[in-house]
Amino acid sequence: MNTPDCLVTDFGSTISADHVDHELGQKPVDPAAATALRTMHDRHGMRLVLASNTLPGETRWPALQKAGIDDLFAVALLSYPLAVRKPEPLFYRLVLAAAEVPPERVLFVGDHLHHDVVEPLTHGMRAALVRPLGLDPGETLPNGALLIEHVRDLLPILEAM
Repeated sequence: MNTPDCLVTDFGSTISADHVDHELGQKPVDPAAATALRTMHDRHGMRLVLASNTLPGETRWPALQKAGIDDLFAVALLSYPLAVRKPEPLFYRLVLAAAEVPPERVLFVGDHLHHDVVEPLTHGMRAALVRPLGLDPGETLPNGALLIEHVRDLLPILEAM
């Protein structure tokens, strides 16, 4: 398997911390996730795309800026301003357009089994599910998908590719 050229990441519970930063009014970026994303961008030359379902007025930029990684993202696809959400097929077509590489060169990373793994796989992308406690009862990881505890767990996987 070749190293992907583009990493698409969800925000909530994927690269965010578990608590709300009241200064930001949202969850901040987990520092370990920020470090991993910077490494993937700088060392591996990966294009980074943020793909997140959002509510009215919700933006991810303050958290990305505070973490010092806003400059790493080529594109941010936020559902509310786009008027399309995961798991709608149009959302994934927009992801692929933003990735600017063939689907098989994209790794979609998120915490929702259907939205962030099953749907990206059906659109030809690779996928990684971020679950610190593993799969929930009754869930099955689709063939070819990765199961990781944290975004930083991608680094040794990428190094081995």
